[in-house]
Amino acid sequence: MKLYAAKIREISDRLWERLFPLLDRKRQEKTVALKQEKERLRSIYAGLLLRYAFLEEGHSEEMWQHIEIVEGSHGKPYLSNGTDFFYSLSHSGEWAVCAVDDMETGVDVQKVGALKLAVAKRFYSREEYCRLLRYESEPDRQTMDLYRIWAAKESCVKLTGRGIGAGIQRYVTDSAYTHINDTEEKNFFFIRLYEEIQDYIICACSKRECFPEHIIMITDLTENMFNMGGEGTC
Repeated sequence: MKLYAAKIREISDRLWERLFPLLDRKRQEKTVALKQEKERLRSIYAGLLLRYAFLEEGHSEEMWQHIEIVEGSHGKPYLSNGTDFFYSLSHSGEWAVCAVDDMETGVDVQKVGALKLAVAKRFYSREEYCRLLRYESEPDRQTMDLYRIWAAKESCVKLTGRGIGAGIQRYVTDSAYTHINDTEEKNFFFIRLYEEIQDYIICACSKRECFPEHIIMITDLTENMFNMGGEGTC
């Protein structure tokens, strides 16, 4: 597995015209349909980050131009060309994240915000909610754990492709944040938290315990787009 993270920056109209053709067809359609500028920008960066990761993993520009992204039975996106390139995308605040592997993977990024115990009481397991309550005298720890749990759950449902609509309470994290259990299917997945970006939590999820030590940080993704294989190929 590899993890890529890109800082989301404003894009000028002129640059947008050059970047839009680099997105896959489905991402182009999704981006155009979004009404809010911030959401459209995050979607663009997620799509560009996927292209960046695809090329970095050794696939050709020609292959990228011919890929088609399709949805599985639960809506999880796949590449239709049958390669062993599996991916998961997430974005929050000023960051987009992409996990890639040769098997199913899931990733989620959460910008740490306010403490929302009401959300935890509704969507977390009793074990997880009680874990949070134990840190009532440590509000910073309590807040961080709330977002750690949410990122872990989101990464897991992205791996399975079921989405949070299938019930996020069924996925229960352990206190060390190394595993997450599916209490309905009676199986578990490995997870790993990354807190390398201030005020953000990233969680990767996999069926095997094989995670990178660090995230590959990209501070200017749009510039990198035109340095991969030469501007003429873009």
